[in-house]
Amino acid sequence: MKIRHLYLGLCVPGVVAPYAFFLPWLLDHGLGGGRFLRDLAANRISLFCAADVVISAIVLFRFAGVERREGRLARLWPVYAATLLVGVSFGLPLMLYLRQVTMEGARPGAAP
Repeated sequence: MKIRHLYLGLCVPGVVAPYAFFLPWLLDHGLGGGRFLRDLAANRISLFCAADVVISAIVLFRFAGVERREGRLARLWPVYAATLLVGVSFGLPLMLYLRQVTMEGARPGAAP
């Protein structure tokens, strides 16, 4: 198995796990931003998790930007979209997959 396939495979739990928690909350409370922020800041441990994720996303964006400038990543927008729509758990393995594809000179989704 090539490492790029592992990275691509890690995208699946990177989407499924966060949304397994978010979708039930969304169905219960809807899209109201105020409730989301209140629940996110409910206690110090949730603020700890939120700060960790935000800082990790900033680091990921910077890392992806450097990899793009160095020619090891063809496009940034999928990484940004994955991170903003799901989280670092999806954005990071997707960036590593796309980086590996670029470095191997392969097309995304191409056979080994």
